[in-house]
Amino acid sequence: MKEAWKKYLDQSVPRYTSYPSALFFGPMDAAPYRHALREIAPYEPVSLYIHVPFCKQLCWYCGCNMRVENRYERTKPYMDALKTEIHQVAAELGGRGRTSQLHFGGGTPNFLHAEDLITILDEIENAFGLTDGTPVAIELDPRLSSPDSIANLARIGITRMSIGVQDFDPFVQAAINRIQPYELVHDCVAAMRQSGIGDISFDLLYGLPRQDERTFRETLRKTLSLAPDRVSLFGYAHLPERLRHQRLIDDAELPGRAERSALAELGAETLAAAGYRRIGFDHFALPHTAIARADSTARLNRNFQGFTEDPARSVIGLGPSAISSVHGVHAQNDKSITTYSKKLRDSQWATSRGIVSTPEQRLVGDWIHGLLCRHAACLADYFNITDSDEAAMESLMDRLAPLHRDGLVHLSGDRLTIEPEARLLSRVVAAIFDPAVQESGSRLSTAV
Repeated sequence: MKEAWKKYLDQSVPRYTSYPSALFFGPMDAAPYRHALREIAPYEPVSLYIHVPFCKQLCWYCGCNMRVENRYERTKPYMDALKTEIHQVAAELGGRGRTSQLHFGGGTPNFLHAEDLITILDEIENAFGLTDGTPVAIELDPRLSSPDSIANLARIGITRMSIGVQDFDPFVQAAINRIQPYELVHDCVAAMRQSGIGDISFDLLYGLPRQDERTFRETLRKTLSLAPDRVSLFGYAHLPERLRHQRLIDDAELPGRAERSALAELGAETLAAAGYRRIGFDHFALPHTAIARADSTARLNRNFQGFTEDPARSVIGLGPSAISSVHGVHAQNDKSITTYSKKLRDSQWATSRGIVSTPEQRLVGDWIHGLLCRHAACLADYFNITDSDEAAMESLMDRLAPLHRDGLVHLSGDRLTIEPEARLLSRVVAAIFDPAVQESGSRLSTAV
C-alpha cells in the first residue's frame, strides 16, 4: 500500500451493507416493515437470511450475535419462534415475491441438528416456496462437521458451504480461542467435494493477535492448497469497549497499523496471483463462480451478507438480530433470543429497531451501492440526487480532494473511479458522499 494511503486505515466508517447504516437505527415497531412487505411485487426476487444464534464455544474475536449453548434442548423455543416468524412474514407477503437465495448464518448454523435444519427448510418451502435452482448457503464450523453431516447437508439441498477458517496458525488460533487444525479443514473440504458441493467459501481474517507476514503467508499457502471457490478476506474489528469477550485478547499482541496494512496487501496479492478475481473490496473468487461472472457483467450486488451475485435488493431476515431491508425500510429483530422467542410466542412481531429511509436516502444508498459494486460512479448523478447547491458541491469536492491528490480515486469529468490498488479503502471513499457520516462527524464503525 502506498505510504500516503496508510493514514486512511484508521478512519472508522460504516460497512455499507445497508443505507442508512445499522449504526443509525433507532427504536421502531413492525408497522413500516409490514407495510413494505405488502409492497413487494408478485415476482420480485427476495433473499432470505436465517440467523442461528448458537455456538458450542466462544471465539474471542467474534462480533456476531450469538450465545454459547451446551444444552441442545434449549434451542426449542428458538425453533418454535422461528417457525412462527416464517409464517407470520409469509402471511404478510400473501404469495408475493420469489426466493432468489436462502442463507443460513450465525452464530453457528451447523450447531443445529440435521432434522431441525430440514424442518426449517420445509417451513420455508411451505411458506415462501423454493425451486430446485434456488441457491441455499450455510456457514459451517469445521469443528462441528463430519463427512456424514456434510453429506446430509448436501442431501437436503445445501448448495454452497462457507467455512470460518480465520487463520491456520496454531499460535494465532490459541490467541483467539479457536483451535481447528489444518487437517480438520482439509477433511471438511474433501467431504464437501465428495458430496458434490461445487461452491466452497473460506473466511480469513487479517489483523488478529500474533499474526505476522510469515504466519499469514503460510495460512494463504494452505488456503490455496485446498482451492476454495471463494475467499472473503476481512479485517478483524477489535472493539473491546462494546464486546466484552474481546477483552480476553491481549491488545499488545495485535498487529500495528503498518503490519495490518501489509497483511491485507499480502492476502490480496497472493489470491490475485493465484487466479482469484477481486470482488468488491474484500471478496475473491475463481473465474467459474457465479459471483465472478456477476462482477464481470456489472451485476454484482451488496447486502447484509456482503458482496453477492444474488440479484435481490429486498432481504428478509429471520431469527434474533436478523435485519430485513425492503423498499427502503430496514428492520432489525430483537437481539435477545429470549425476548425474540417471547414476542413471537405472544403473537407479536420481533422487530425492535430500524429506520425508514427518506426518498433522498434511498437514492444516495443506490448511488453508494453502485460505487462499491462497480468502483465507479457519476458525480453529476450524485449532485442531482442530493439537490446540492454550489456551496455544498464545493464542500464535497474539498473533502474529496485529498483522496484524489493521494491517488485513491481518479476524476475524469463527472466520472469518479476508485483505483484498483485502493479498493481496500472503498468505504472511506463512500463515506465522503454519506450525508449521515458527514453530519455526525463521529467515528462510527470499525477501521478498514
